[in-house]
Amino acid sequence: MVFNSIFFICFFLPLVIIVYYCIKESLRNLFLVSVSLFFLAWGSVDCLKIIVLIILADFLITRGYSRTPKVKKALLLAGIILNISILCYFKYLNFVISAINTVFQSEFRLLDLIVPLGISFIVFHSISYLVDCYRDETIGQTSLLELSLYLLYFPKLIQGPIVRFCDFSPQLQHRTVSLDTLVSGIERFVIGLGKKVLVADMVGETVTTIFSRAALGIDVPTAWLGVVFFSFQIYFDFSGYSDMAIGISKIFGFSVKENFNFPYISKSITEFWRRWHISLGSWFREYVYIPLGGNRKGNVYFNLFIVFLVTGIWHGAGSAYIVWGVTHGFCIILERFLSTKNLYKKIPAFFRWAVTLLIVWLGWVLFNTGSLSDAFVYYKQLFGFASTDYVLFSFPYFVTPRNIFLFVLSLFGSVILGKLVKPSFYEKLLTSRSLVIVALRYILICALFILCLISIISGTYSPFLYFQF
Repeated sequence: MVFNSIFFICFFLPLVIIVYYCIKESLRNLFLVSVSLFFLAWGSVDCLKIIVLIILADFLITRGYSRTPKVKKALLLAGIILNISILCYFKYLNFVISAINTVFQSEFRLLDLIVPLGISFIVFHSISYLVDCYRDETIGQTSLLELSLYLLYFPKLIQGPIVRFCDFSPQLQHRTVSLDTLVSGIERFVIGLGKKVLVADMVGETVTTIFSRAALGIDVPTAWLGVVFFSFQIYFDFSGYSDMAIGISKIFGFSVKENFNFPYISKSITEFWRRWHISLGSWFREYVYIPLGGNRKGNVYFNLFIVFLVTGIWHGAGSAYIVWGVTHGFCIILERFLSTKNLYKKIPAFFRWAVTLLIVWLGWVLFNTGSLSDAFVYYKQLFGFASTDYVLFSFPYFVTPRNIFLFVLSLFGSVILGKLVKPSFYEKLLTSRSLVIVALRYILICALFILCLISIISGTYSPFLYFQF
């Protein structure tokens, strides 16, 4: 079940909201656990079995933290190993087998594995819980129900945002729901749905056409259009999902932190990672970078390299993702080294922004192809090194009113808004009690929702890009 399906939008979510607001507060956690189990089982019963195993293991491990420090540390280590082993088994085992077969010319058979949706996010939430309890930053749950809701909670289950247990725990015991939170949550959900259905999916049609024909022959401008459009697609797709997850959480009274903050206005790769997938960056800083020593112990450059190496591996089982992660890590290390140099400080802001955007957008080629060989073919097209004897699609083919409109809309929504509009403006707009502003807001949201439904009904199924991670 996905957020952009008719069943979810018109049947599942409305029914859940109605029941949630009608039952007693004391029953709401149990209800959300039941709903989340159904949501998970709808997509994969195998995934349901795995997460139930993780919940029971986490519950028993943290109950044992009350013993001696040595036992407590051993239990934490066992819990982390269990979670990482589950992640590696489903996500990386076949990659390792393929690598062994390639290196040693062996013929080990690949396993017939179905990777549970969102297994990476589930494991990260589990590790967050184990570590927070170990550090006494939160009290280990004596309630299996509350732990189950934290790990199962369906809005963040498959694709995040990643929420630390110490931030989520107080809301498990008490939260406030009202007409204001309901309306605010619905608005945020519709905005996210619009990002996904009306921008990401439509831009994605052109992206698919270009990337699928890159090896057959495209000209340089078309190759660059594919890169730019995919950059828009992945931003609006993922940030749209995050908006929907945050909106649904508001409806149920949960406060979930923002996951994106106009990353394409960044003037460095370091800043980009403060704005892109914020919850993932926070997780790696808290549970990998700081334990390695952070800025205070060891070699800070080595610590940064390890963090981004792991970031690349986390995103996918393939050399392309590793290269993508290491490239970002190298850029951050270089920026950190140059940050104190006068020459670096004198570089114009516009130039730094343009270079950052170029690095990020070129990196998305690795992300989209998922293969170093395919990415290399595409890079050749980008920089004019590929054969141009036969061009299947030339740039004028894609210069249509539809693509021009999508380009302008995407650029405005991902870059221009972030540069021109201050966060305080959005706050004033959303909290305004002016009848004119409120009425206009509701009219626009309703119109957006209707357009989304029309697009979903008339279009084809389009999964979220980050489902594969």
